[in-house]
Amino acid sequence: MADVTDGPATRYARTVSAWRPIDWWKLEARALHDTPALRRALAFFAPSEAWKDLSKGVATRWGCLLTISHIASFTLPAVAAFLLAAWLFDRDDIAPVGIAGLLAAIAALIGGIGLIQEHRESLGTDPKIGRLLGLLHLVPSSLAALIAVLAISQGAAAGPIGLVGIMLDAVVGVLHLVFSRGPAETGSTRWRRNFARLEKAVDELPPDERARVYSDIQHALVVLADRGLIGADELNRAGEARVGLLAMTMAPRDDLTPGDRSA
Repeated sequence: MADVTDGPATRYARTVSAWRPIDWWKLEARALHDTPALRRALAFFAPSEAWKDLSKGVATRWGCLLTISHIASFTLPAVAAFLLAAWLFDRDDIAPVGIAGLLAAIAALIGGIGLIQEHRESLGTDPKIGRLLGLLHLVPSSLAALIAVLAISQGAAAGPIGLVGIMLDAVVGVLHLVFSRGPAETGSTRWRRNFARLEKAVDELPPDERARVYSDIQHALVVLADRGLIGADELNRAGEARVGLLAMTMAPRDDLTPGDRSA
Protein backbone atom coordinates (compact mmCIF):
# COMPACT_ATOMS: atom_id res chain seq x y z
CA MET A 1 0.00 0.00 0.00
CA ALA A 2 1.23 3.51 -0.77
CA ASP A 3 2.41 5.72 2.06
CA VAL A 4 -0.84 7.22 3.32
CA THR A 5 1.00 10.17 4.86
CA ASP A 6 1.55 11.29 1.27
CA GLY A 7 -2.11 10.90 0.35
CA PRO A 8 -3.89 13.63 -1.62
CA ALA A 9 -5.86 14.89 1.39
CA THR A 10 -2.73 15.11 3.51
CA ARG A 11 -0.89 16.97 0.76
CA TYR A 12 -3.79 19.42 0.54
CA ALA A 13 -3.67 19.97 4.31
CA ARG A 14 0.04 20.75 4.08
CA THR A 15 -0.31 23.32 1.31
CA VAL A 16 -3.53 25.23 2.12
CA SER A 17 -2.80 28.63 3.66
CA ALA A 18 -6.13 29.24 5.41
CA TRP A 19 -9.08 27.07 6.37
CA ARG A 20 -12.65 27.82 5.34
CA PRO A 21 -15.80 25.66 5.44
CA ILE A 22 -15.47 24.90 1.71
CA ASP A 23 -12.06 23.37 2.39
CA TRP A 24 -13.68 20.43 4.18
CA TRP A 25 -15.33 19.53 0.87
CA LYS A 26 -12.12 20.00 -1.07
CA LEU A 27 -10.18 17.93 1.44
CA GLU A 28 -12.68 15.08 1.23
CA ALA A 29 -12.78 15.28 -2.57
CA ARG A 30 -9.03 14.73 -2.62
CA ALA A 31 -9.22 11.85 -0.18
CA LEU A 32 -11.81 10.23 -2.47
CA HIS A 33 -9.74 10.88 -5.60
CA ASP A 34 -9.69 7.20 -6.59
CA THR A 35 -13.36 6.52 -5.80
CA PRO A 36 -15.33 8.26 -8.60
CA ALA A 37 -18.64 6.57 -7.74
CA LEU A 38 -18.49 7.89 -4.18
CA ARG A 39 -17.47 11.36 -5.32
CA ARG A 40 -20.37 11.42 -7.78
CA ALA A 41 -22.81 10.43 -5.04
CA LEU A 42 -21.39 13.03 -2.65
CA ALA A 43 -21.56 15.84 -5.22
CA PHE A 44 -25.34 16.11 -4.85
CA PHE A 45 -24.88 17.40 -1.29
CA ALA A 46 -21.91 19.68 -1.99
CA PRO A 47 -21.79 23.47 -2.43
CA SER A 48 -21.25 24.55 -6.02
CA GLU A 49 -17.67 25.64 -5.23
CA ALA A 50 -16.77 21.99 -4.56
CA TRP A 51 -18.38 20.42 -7.62
CA LYS A 52 -15.28 20.81 -9.78
CA ASP A 53 -13.25 18.82 -7.25
CA LEU A 54 -15.91 16.16 -6.72
CA SER A 55 -17.01 15.69 -10.33
CA LYS A 56 -13.56 15.49 -11.92
CA GLY A 57 -13.35 12.32 -14.00
CA VAL A 58 -16.75 10.94 -12.96
CA ALA A 59 -18.71 11.48 -16.19
CA THR A 60 -21.32 8.79 -16.78
CA ARG A 61 -22.10 7.13 -20.10
CA TRP A 62 -24.74 9.84 -20.55
CA GLY A 63 -22.25 12.68 -20.22
CA CYS A 64 -22.02 13.27 -23.95
CA LEU A 65 -25.80 13.27 -24.27
CA LEU A 66 -26.11 15.84 -21.50
CA THR A 67 -23.58 18.04 -23.29
CA ILE A 68 -25.61 17.78 -26.50
CA SER A 69 -28.68 18.65 -24.48
CA HIS A 70 -27.06 21.84 -23.24
CA ILE A 71 -25.96 22.81 -26.73
CA ALA A 72 -29.41 22.09 -28.13
CA SER A 73 -30.91 24.27 -25.40
CA PHE A 74 -29.48 27.44 -26.83
CA THR A 75 -29.29 26.54 -30.53
CA LEU A 76 -32.25 24.56 -31.87
CA PRO A 77 -35.03 26.51 -30.06
CA ALA A 78 -33.34 29.77 -31.00
CA VAL A 79 -33.02 28.73 -34.65
CA ALA A 80 -36.68 27.69 -34.69
CA ALA A 81 -37.73 31.06 -33.29
CA PHE A 82 -35.50 32.87 -35.81
CA LEU A 83 -37.07 31.02 -38.75
CA LEU A 84 -40.54 32.04 -37.66
CA ALA A 85 -39.56 35.59 -36.70
CA ALA A 86 -38.32 36.12 -40.26
CA TRP A 87 -41.88 35.54 -41.47
CA LEU A 88 -43.08 38.57 -39.51
CA PHE A 89 -41.10 40.80 -41.84
CA ASP A 90 -42.33 39.09 -45.00
CA ARG A 91 -46.03 38.32 -44.65
CA ASP A 92 -46.26 37.35 -48.32
CA ASP A 93 -44.18 34.29 -47.56
CA ILE A 94 -45.25 31.10 -45.75
CA ALA A 95 -44.13 30.59 -42.14
CA PRO A 96 -42.07 27.36 -41.83
CA VAL A 97 -43.94 26.12 -38.77
CA GLY A 98 -43.25 22.48 -39.62
CA ILE A 99 -39.46 22.90 -39.84
CA ALA A 100 -39.38 25.07 -36.71
CA GLY A 101 -41.48 22.50 -34.89
CA LEU A 102 -39.14 19.69 -35.91
CA LEU A 103 -36.13 21.57 -34.56
CA ALA A 104 -37.94 22.39 -31.34
CA ALA A 105 -39.10 18.78 -30.96
CA ILE A 106 -35.52 17.51 -31.29
CA ALA A 107 -34.43 20.00 -28.63
CA ALA A 108 -37.34 18.90 -26.42
CA LEU A 109 -36.44 15.21 -26.84
CA ILE A 110 -32.76 15.65 -25.99
CA GLY A 111 -33.51 18.11 -23.21
CA GLY A 112 -36.14 15.79 -21.76
CA ILE A 113 -33.73 12.86 -21.71
CA GLY A 114 -31.16 15.09 -20.04
CA LEU A 115 -33.70 16.05 -17.38
CA ILE A 116 -34.52 12.41 -16.69
CA GLN A 117 -30.87 11.45 -16.42
CA GLU A 118 -30.09 14.37 -14.12
CA HIS A 119 -33.03 13.37 -11.94
CA ARG A 120 -31.87 9.73 -11.77
CA GLU A 121 -28.11 10.34 -11.41
CA SER A 122 -27.89 13.87 -10.14
CA LEU A 123 -24.44 15.41 -9.94
CA GLY A 124 -25.83 18.28 -7.92
CA THR A 125 -26.13 20.62 -10.84
CA ASP A 126 -26.35 24.25 -9.77
CA PRO A 127 -30.04 25.31 -9.81
CA LYS A 128 -28.96 28.53 -11.55
CA ILE A 129 -27.73 26.47 -14.50
CA GLY A 130 -30.98 24.53 -14.56
CA ARG A 131 -32.99 27.73 -14.59
CA LEU A 132 -30.85 29.16 -17.39
CA LEU A 133 -31.41 26.03 -19.47
CA GLY A 134 -35.11 26.32 -18.76
CA LEU A 135 -35.21 29.88 -20.05
CA LEU A 136 -33.22 28.93 -23.14
CA HIS A 137 -35.95 26.42 -23.96
CA LEU A 138 -38.97 28.38 -22.76
CA VAL A 139 -38.32 31.90 -24.10
CA PRO A 140 -37.57 31.16 -27.77
CA SER A 141 -40.17 28.40 -27.98
CA SER A 142 -42.84 30.59 -26.39
CA LEU A 143 -42.04 33.32 -28.92
CA ALA A 144 -42.07 30.77 -31.74
CA ALA A 145 -45.42 29.41 -30.54
CA LEU A 146 -47.01 32.87 -30.63
CA ILE A 147 -45.76 33.49 -34.16
CA ALA A 148 -46.85 30.00 -35.25
CA VAL A 149 -50.35 30.56 -33.89
CA LEU A 150 -50.52 33.88 -35.75
CA ALA A 151 -49.36 32.28 -38.98
CA ILE A 152 -51.80 29.38 -38.63
CA SER A 153 -54.69 31.74 -37.91
CA GLN A 154 -53.89 33.62 -41.13
CA GLY A 155 -53.56 30.45 -43.17
CA ALA A 156 -49.90 31.19 -43.84
CA ALA A 157 -48.27 28.25 -42.08
CA ALA A 158 -46.45 25.36 -43.72
CA GLY A 159 -46.76 22.25 -41.55
CA PRO A 160 -48.97 23.64 -38.78
CA ILE A 161 -48.52 20.37 -36.86
CA GLY A 162 -45.08 21.75 -35.99
CA LEU A 163 -46.79 23.81 -33.30
CA VAL A 164 -46.90 20.63 -31.20
CA GLY A 165 -43.11 20.30 -31.23
CA ILE A 166 -42.72 23.95 -30.30
CA MET A 167 -45.10 23.57 -27.38
CA LEU A 168 -43.28 20.44 -26.20
CA ASP A 169 -40.02 22.35 -26.04
CA ALA A 170 -41.70 25.11 -24.06
CA VAL A 171 -42.91 22.44 -21.63
CA VAL A 172 -39.34 21.14 -21.26
CA GLY A 173 -38.32 24.69 -20.38
CA VAL A 174 -41.00 24.86 -17.71
CA LEU A 175 -39.86 21.51 -16.28
CA HIS A 176 -36.28 22.78 -16.05
CA LEU A 177 -37.53 25.76 -14.07
CA VAL A 178 -39.71 23.60 -11.81
CA PHE A 179 -36.94 21.09 -11.05
CA SER A 180 -34.42 23.89 -10.49
CA ARG A 181 -36.39 25.91 -7.97
CA GLY A 182 -33.75 25.04 -5.40
CA PRO A 183 -31.89 22.10 -3.85
CA ALA A 184 -33.93 19.30 -2.33
CA GLU A 185 -35.01 19.79 1.26
CA THR A 186 -33.68 17.40 3.88
CA GLY A 187 -36.00 14.41 4.17
CA SER A 188 -37.58 14.85 0.76
CA THR A 189 -37.86 11.88 -1.57
CA ARG A 190 -35.08 13.22 -3.76
CA TRP A 191 -32.84 13.82 -0.73
CA ARG A 192 -33.46 10.33 0.65
CA ARG A 193 -32.80 8.72 -2.71
CA ASN A 194 -29.48 10.52 -3.12
CA PHE A 195 -28.44 9.84 0.46
CA ALA A 196 -29.20 6.14 -0.05
CA ARG A 197 -26.98 6.25 -3.16
CA LEU A 198 -24.22 7.86 -1.10
CA GLU A 199 -24.48 5.23 1.63
CA LYS A 200 -24.46 2.45 -0.99
CA ALA A 201 -21.28 3.90 -2.55
CA VAL A 202 -19.65 4.02 0.89
CA ASP A 203 -20.69 0.44 1.69
CA GLU A 204 -19.30 -0.81 -1.61
CA LEU A 205 -15.82 0.59 -0.96
CA PRO A 206 -13.29 -2.25 -0.78
CA PRO A 207 -11.85 -2.57 2.76
CA ASP A 208 -8.33 -1.59 1.69
CA GLU A 209 -9.63 1.48 -0.15
CA ARG A 210 -11.77 2.48 2.83
CA ALA A 211 -8.72 2.10 5.10
CA ARG A 212 -6.60 4.20 2.75
CA VAL A 213 -9.18 7.01 2.61
CA TYR A 214 -9.71 6.95 6.37
CA SER A 215 -5.99 7.00 7.13
CA ASP A 216 -5.35 9.79 4.63
CA ILE A 217 -8.07 11.93 6.23
CA GLN A 218 -6.81 11.24 9.75
CA HIS A 219 -3.27 12.26 8.80
CA ALA A 220 -4.63 15.37 7.08
CA LEU A 221 -6.53 16.34 10.24
CA VAL A 222 -3.38 16.01 12.35
CA VAL A 223 -1.50 18.21 9.88
CA LEU A 224 -4.25 20.85 10.00
CA ALA A 225 -4.25 20.81 13.79
CA ASP A 226 -0.45 21.02 13.98
CA ARG A 227 -0.51 24.00 11.64
CA GLY A 228 -3.14 25.72 13.78
CA LEU A 229 -5.73 25.76 11.00
CA ILE A 230 -8.34 23.83 13.01
CA GLY A 231 -8.92 23.62 16.75
CA ALA A 232 -9.19 20.65 19.09
CA ASP A 233 -12.99 20.56 18.85
CA GLU A 234 -12.92 20.46 15.05
CA LEU A 235 -10.19 17.83 15.16
CA ASN A 236 -12.30 15.59 17.39
CA ARG A 237 -15.52 16.07 15.44
CA ALA A 238 -13.86 15.51 12.09
CA GLY A 239 -11.97 12.50 13.38
CA GLU A 240 -15.24 10.78 14.31
CA ALA A 241 -16.95 11.37 10.94
CA ARG A 242 -17.58 8.35 8.73
CA VAL A 243 -15.87 8.06 5.37
CA GLY A 244 -17.99 10.02 2.89
CA LEU A 245 -19.59 12.19 5.58
CA LEU A 246 -16.69 14.38 6.67
CA ALA A 247 -17.68 17.52 4.76
CA MET A 248 -21.39 17.02 5.41
CA THR A 249 -20.59 16.81 9.13
CA MET A 250 -18.19 19.75 9.31
CA ALA A 251 -19.61 22.13 6.69
CA PRO A 252 -23.16 21.07 5.71
CA ARG A 253 -25.17 23.15 3.30
CA ASP A 254 -27.91 24.99 5.17
CA ASP A 255 -30.53 23.48 2.85
CA LEU A 256 -29.10 19.95 2.79
CA THR A 257 -28.26 18.81 6.30
CA PRO A 258 -28.07 15.03 6.75
CA GLY A 259 -28.66 15.10 10.47
CA ASP A 260 -26.39 13.46 13.00
CA ARG A 261 -24.93 10.60 10.94
CA SER A 262 -21.33 10.85 11.98
CA ALA A 263 -19.68 8.16 14.09
